[in-house]
Amino acid sequence: MIRFVPVFAANLFLSIHFGSTLYFHSSFLNNYFEPNFVSLLFLLGAFGNLCLFLLAPKLIQRFGKRPVLSFALILTAASTFIFALTITRPTIVLAFIVYSSFLPMVYYCLDIFLEELSADAKTGEVRGLYLTVFNAGIIAGPLILTILSKEGPPTKFLYLVAGLLLIPPALLAFFSFKSRQPRAYGPYHHSLRLPFRDWWRAKNIRRVTLARLVLESFFAFMVIYVPIYLHTELGFAWSELGIIFTVMLLPFVLLEWPAGELADRLLGEKEIMSAGFLITGFSLLVMPFIGKMFWAWMAILFVSRVGASLIESMTESYFFKHINARDTGLISIFRLTRSVSFALGASLGALVLNFFSFDKIFFVLAVVILFGLKQSLSLKDTL
Repeated sequence: MIRFVPVFAANLFLSIHFGSTLYFHSSFLNNYFEPNFVSLLFLLGAFGNLCLFLLAPKLIQRFGKRPVLSFALILTAASTFIFALTITRPTIVLAFIVYSSFLPMVYYCLDIFLEELSADAKTGEVRGLYLTVFNAGIIAGPLILTILSKEGPPTKFLYLVAGLLLIPPALLAFFSFKSRQPRAYGPYHHSLRLPFRDWWRAKNIRRVTLARLVLESFFAFMVIYVPIYLHTELGFAWSELGIIFTVMLLPFVLLEWPAGELADRLLGEKEIMSAGFLITGFSLLVMPFIGKMFWAWMAILFVSRVGASLIESMTESYFFKHINARDTGLISIFRLTRSVSFALGASLGALVLNFFSFDKIFFVLAVVILFGLKQSLSLKDTL
């Protein structure tokens, strides 16, 4: 397990950074722009990341995993510090697009390093533990938000702290990350185009990718619109939201590692994933009927993440059981789901807000969840 330490340590610091800003971005942007323009910024960031993922195999072949990882970390840190230091709208727009474009590339590179180190028989357990570390960091993020919100909105200082959290991953990328595979085996002799035809023909990989797209769309909706809804529409203070979001994220730490082991040894991913979609869909149908009730929102958001954590763990485990470290193109397509989901989420959310009240977004998202359930039920199980 020692060989996993650099990847897991980088994952932890990166995730604390990610969690501290994740649910604050939309409200921060809403201080400067209208909600529709905030949606457009998320859309532009998703488009930028989409372009990078399409180029990812070529970038890794040309420069290698470690330089690409280091460069993405530097740009992510620089854009975070810009949020802390600037108040001009054009600079905020540029920094947000750069940030949204390059942060997912960091996780993409970590995926490849981790896949090189993992054996297929332990994929569920390793990925479950990796996700547990990731989500432990995500939970620590709202705690930072809560602490910094006691004296009022944390804006600038929060982004300063978040930027400093990227220094340890950058140092690890510079000095500790090495490829465990020889160049002939590694991702250096593959097609520079993403293998969409192969992806489409591999039915189970395609289905689990589409299931992951639905999950990422759920996350995108929640990240963009729930903070605005709870803070602006219902009037929750950021000190309250920090607590709500911390409790909400607990299932990702508590359930994903055990779920990964359960999928490896007993049930397989299909059944657990389908249960996750049902739980998440049910929680979304309840949300529009909840007013400004602190404990009710804490409970229903917690339940929604119980389902989401099961989906996340199972899509990770299922996908990585069916590929290896050479399949950088397929990994790129799988990770494209986050970029595409933010584009879809921002576009669909903006469209819904033009015709319906804010709370109707949850009903729309529940319908999207049904599509994910269909994909999960169509998978060929691994056990």
